Amino acid sequence: MRRPLDPLLRLLLGVALSLPLCLALWWWLVREPLIIGLAHTVNIVSPWLWPETVLIVGLRGDLGLIVTLLPPLTDSAEMFMALPLSFNRAVVILPLFWGLTLATPARALLRRLLLGTILLLPVAFVMVLLYAQFQIALYRTHLPALTETPPALYALALPDSSAPYYLWGLGRQLAVLVLPVVAPLLAWLLLHRSFLRTVILGGWLQRGTRSHATRSPSPLVPPDPKA
Repeated sequence: MRRPLDPLLRLLLGVALSLPLCLALWWWLVREPLIIGLAHTVNIVSPWLWPETVLIVGLRGDLGLIVTLLPPLTDSAEMFMALPLSFNRAVVILPLFWGLTLATPARALLRRLLLGTILLLPVAFVMVLLYAQFQIALYRTHLPALTETPPALYALALPDSSAPYYLWGLGRQLAVLVLPVVAPLLAWLLLHRSFLRTVILGGWLQRGTRSHATRSPSPLVPPDPKA
């Protein structure tokens, strides 16, 4: 009789199949509308967050541009400076969550996908804000930080002090390295607690019990004196 496939192995195989599909769907259909929506949302809050720093957040293809009111120090008069702003790393957390959810057997698939997407959209927005703040601080301070170099032109503004500059660098690390992986994983864990508790952890406990039972001698069988 064939033994059923291990639940954890079945989950990993499902992720390996569904994740490329979700990434392809995101790249060709969902990515551009998400980026446009995030850019419009950042434009709405930028007058309150950076009233004297940011004029507008624009798009050039899928690359965001922060049009800052801090003029560069040049021989010819220039009123504005455009700083790069990446949206792809923020919105990619959605297909990562979709791939994990599609591979997890449970009820109400559409409800889980919708709830996880609603939970992750504010996270993507915060990631964009953290990265935008780091780009502005990088332009003002003009000190290389975290593998990123400032623009060649200096900003006509006072640089940030050391503590806020390191703080914005920490926010950049969260937006670039931590949240793209941790956020979809936490959303998946939050919506699939019963599956993890009953299937994954329960399966590990059952395997541990069976392996312990096979290794321990039975008390009903006396030991062989010639052994």
